[in-house]
Amino acid sequence: MSNPEPSTERLLETFLALLRVDSYFGDEDRVVAVLTELLEPAEVDFKRDAIGNLIGMWPDRESDAAPIMLNAHMDTVQSTAGLKLVVDEEGVGTDGSTILGADNKAGVAAIVEAVLAVEGSGAAHGPVDLVFTIGEDVGHVGSKAFAPESIAATVGFVLDAGSPVGDVVTEAPGTRRLQADFHGRAAHAGIEPEAGVSAISIMSRAIANMPLGRIDAGTVANIGTITGGQALNIVAPYARLEAQARSLSEERLDAQMAVMCAAMNEAAEHYAGSVDYAVEPFVRAYQLGDDDPALVRAEAAIRAAGLTPNRISTGGGSDAHEFNAKGMNTVCMGAGYRDAHAVTEFMPHDELRRLTEVTIQLVLGA
Repeated sequence: MSNPEPSTERLLETFLALLRVDSYFGDEDRVVAVLTELLEPAEVDFKRDAIGNLIGMWPDRESDAAPIMLNAHMDTVQSTAGLKLVVDEEGVGTDGSTILGADNKAGVAAIVEAVLAVEGSGAAHGPVDLVFTIGEDVGHVGSKAFAPESIAATVGFVLDAGSPVGDVVTEAPGTRRLQADFHGRAAHAGIEPEAGVSAISIMSRAIANMPLGRIDAGTVANIGTITGGQALNIVAPYARLEAQARSLSEERLDAQMAVMCAAMNEAAEHYAGSVDYAVEPFVRAYQLGDDDPALVRAEAAIRAAGLTPNRISTGGGSDAHEFNAKGMNTVCMGAGYRDAHAVTEFMPHDELRRLTEVTIQLVLGA
């Protein structure tokens, strides 16, 4: 029996094969077909849940260790149709016409290679639940619908932070989404504008009075989209905005949303119009303590791979939010890709290998 070592050549081949599959939300079945074939030598027992997540049960070998979960998502933030890969000595990118999709196919590839490397080495390991989710980038669709009782593990690792390998996310923000409909009164803008009430003016006043951008060290807010009006010569009777706020503190998050809603109410009253709005809790903030089993194991695996763990706070979201909310002790880990969600997205070869080496150590229980 030898110590598991990733095959650099096989890892790259797997990564490129996954990248060539266009798997925007709704097309994840294409990745499923690749994964089930790649992992056939490890005799992983696969099933699909009701929403379409791919769940694999990889049995233990000569170990009574508790099971763990490894997670990565199969979708990409945009379609990669027409993808043209550029592979050089440093890493993998595109010609700039599409995103790459390393978010999160780097995580998927690392899990596949870790399983194959450990399986091929004959090393002892505990049972591993492989959870490949759908629709992460469009709103955590797969993880929100995921049933924790469908797997044995209660400790999990999400390979999806857009930061260097070795980073571990110990706190992540809660998010509230806001949709508001402003109502004014239509009138002819050339003949009798005085008879109208502009919903766009109401909305504009509300936005002007909202604290936006960086609110404090852990809180941000943003107006994402605005629409409204009917025609150039009609005082706009209707306008809509969509906004979001995030904070590492649920209390500060609620306070921020309250201020934004108060600004909308004041603007509607000022112009004698009205506003209807709905605040949707999207994910809750979470913090991991020093003794959280997932954090302890993640940092041990990073050290065993020859790296130094680095605890970070993030302003982003991941499937780890949903797993933690469902009672699974889960940590999101740096996956090493750069410029996620941009056509300049890039995956260094060294980072992909390091991610795989860390994943191997997670499996071995370093």
